[in-house]
Amino acid sequence: MDLQKIKALIDLLADSPLAKLEVIEGEERVKLVKARRRGKRAEVPSGDDRVAVTSTSGTQGSQGSQGSQGSQGAQSPLAEPAQSVDTPQAALAGPATASEPQLVRAPMFGVVHLTPAPDEAPFVNTGDTIKEGQVLCTIEAMKMFNAIESELSGAVLEILVAPGSEVESGQPLFRIG
Repeated sequence: MDLQKIKALIDLLADSPLAKLEVIEGEERVKLVKARRRGKRAEVPSGDDRVAVTSTSGTQGSQGSQGSQGSQGAQSPLAEPAQSVDTPQAALAGPATASEPQLVRAPMFGVVHLTPAPDEAPFVNTGDTIKEGQVLCTIEAMKMFNAIESELSGAVLEILVAPGSEVESGQPLFRIG
């Protein structure tokens, strides 16, 4: 497979919502995997995605015999939707003044976990001072743990959910003041 074709596949993957792309032409195989970013997704332009390339070939020197058409082998992309480890930030109840307590709401349905692991200390306790971007809890949905981060700084006034309980999208989780 020639370099221009691989570059075109990288550009295609970077501009798409796919996480992986695999192309097989004859005995050659190219597998592209989009690197996962940490942090807020909205701050990173979609064209800034990084892509890892893995290329294997069954025989040495078969690139010249394949040509750029790839007519001997079928092109079979195996694609999966991109799933981010970091979820969108928790939604707030609405605009409020600095002195008015605000609610951090669940962005999705799932099981809420207030600790990183069963025998560890909780992410936050009532009375803790938190900063913007600090992890408050995780929500387990479809065997994926999604970190719920604070969009504001302040003190945790109240934890509104029990550990291990099911929450619905939009349900209040924390009261921050």
